[in-house]
Amino acid sequence: MMIDVSKIDIHQMVIHKVGNKSRDEGVVVSKELYDIPSDEVKAALLKYFVSNFKFDTFYTFRHEADLALNEVYTYASNMFQRPVTFHEQSIHVLNHLYEQSSHPQIKAGELYVVHLNNILYNNFNIDAIGLFKSENKDNYLRVDKRAEDDLGVQLEQGVNIRKLDKGCIVLNVQAQSGYVVGIVDMVNKGNQEALYWKEDFLSVKLLEDEHYITDQYIKMCTDFYENVIEPAAETPPEKKEKLQFINSTIDYFAKNDQFSEESFVEEVIGTPDHMPLFKAYKESYEEMNELPPVEQFPISQVALKKVKRTMRNHIRTDTGVELKLKSESFPYVEKGYDEERGMHYYKVYYNEEE
Repeated sequence: MMIDVSKIDIHQMVIHKVGNKSRDEGVVVSKELYDIPSDEVKAALLKYFVSNFKFDTFYTFRHEADLALNEVYTYASNMFQRPVTFHEQSIHVLNHLYEQSSHPQIKAGELYVVHLNNILYNNFNIDAIGLFKSENKDNYLRVDKRAEDDLGVQLEQGVNIRKLDKGCIVLNVQAQSGYVVGIVDMVNKGNQEALYWKEDFLSVKLLEDEHYITDQYIKMCTDFYENVIEPAAETPPEKKEKLQFINSTIDYFAKNDQFSEESFVEEVIGTPDHMPLFKAYKESYEEMNELPPVEQFPISQVALKKVKRTMRNHIRTDTGVELKLKSESFPYVEKGYDEERGMHYYKVYYNEEE
């Protein structure tokens, strides 16, 4: 999924204010669309709206009974289909957000509802609906000239355009299945009050694209070692063996554009006794995690890079020695036991130091 926002533009926009419902703070409704005064202001707004989106993980709107009952999905659909109702629909969005803002820790803030265009999505020019909320204000010093050769300083508060608190961009594609949605939530990550933006207000789930599938199947392959190979071994496998399996898995995904169950089993699983176990584990994993039962799928290199950052290929010892192993280095590391010292050791072979 390729997204280019280098030429993104604002077609129309409105700014409302939303308070905390538990404190009965209410909302402030703008009576008309915001007329952007200059290209400089527009550039600053676009930087504020877009720069925090990574566009590597996507979501889609959901509803247990009927997708049309998802409020934001319906309001966004109306904006796409009838742009003349944009302001009216933005008020519906505002009121829906207010209804979900009942947690005592949720802050009041400005809600920007924006119709964006000139977004390149897989080489197609599309539009989008952006929903952005600013909650936190930074302090700024403004230097004024009070008289000739006399300067003064005033303290002001404003929105830092480098820090978007909460954001959502609804791309106008895959409308029937819930659109493609990008999300930013920089405030209180993982805390209960933060869940209202993604779960209560937007009500989205992860989009099962190549990024999601790649991430899930790498996890499934590495879990297979811990849940099947390791428990079935007659003697507990060495840490080195586990790292070797994980690195082989990562290498397979790195050197292939397409995952193939048959080639993965041959190249990585290798041991004939483990091959049927892997296939059975894969089927069970797919069923438990509601994944499509696929034998082939395109590999997302973006997802792979993200997984690599979280994978540990270290061996740490209780004596403070730490080894960082790459896949090609395993043949040059040997583990043993010193009877005299009563301690384990690793022996490392190399030609010369780099």
